[in-house]
Amino acid sequence: MDMFFAYMFVASATPLFLWLEHRKIAISSIPFILIMWLLAIAFLFEGFLFHITESTFVVAVLVNVVIAHIAAFILYASPLLMSKTKQLTGTSE
Repeated sequence: MDMFFAYMFVASATPLFLWLEHRKIAISSIPFILIMWLLAIAFLFEGFLFHITESTFVVAVLVNVVIAHIAAFILYASPLLMSKTKQLTGTSE
């Protein structure tokens, strides 16, 4: 369970990294993060809020981890690949 919460914190920080360059992606990831945290709270306090299965919580965390990895690719790998492609083709801006 500790790993889920570690991934949840990383996924929750994703919009912060995307905010300056990719605001639309950052804003679109916020609802998924809210759903993930609401499912986590519902899972922890199962009897109080509503009945939720562990698999629903795991799926929500995995969706947000995938979104965080896509964001990391957009931020870090995509510019590097674009510069390598420009070097290979000999074009410059």
